[in-house]
Amino acid sequence: MNFMRVRHWLVARWHYLQGRVYRYQANRFGDPDGYLRAMDAFTKALAADPHFAQVYLDRGILWWRELDHPRKAIYDLTQAEALDPALVEARFNRGVAHQQLREYEAAIADFRAYLKMGTHPHWRDYAEKMIQELQEWPTQECSH
Repeated sequence: MNFMRVRHWLVARWHYLQGRVYRYQANRFGDPDGYLRAMDAFTKALAADPHFAQVYLDRGILWWRELDHPRKAIYDLTQAEALDPALVEARFNRGVAHQQLREYEAAIADFRAYLKMGTHPHWRDYAEKMIQELQEWPTQECSH
């Protein structure tokens, strides 16, 4: 690895860790500006290392959960999965983003894909419940 590659690798990890700290502080202390600082740090990390899949995952979650931009989340979560298919959390979170956009078929597909590889019991239960609810949604919608 040459010096510049190592430098970019280190810079990316530094910004990634900063983003994690900013997001934690924003959640802990209710500071919405912290989410913007986290987003900026994650974006800088990706500028230094555009193949850093974990950053796409964390930024994607930040987009849908704290900043209410599910479409941007879907893009980042798709990038995370493309770079590292083992990041099954990307599929789960992309399902939630699709759910927010009322794209229920896409949400169901992502939750099902998560269930094929995901092992976290809580998120598996959530995915199974969401699949069941979303499959029933058109029937519920028509009855109102």
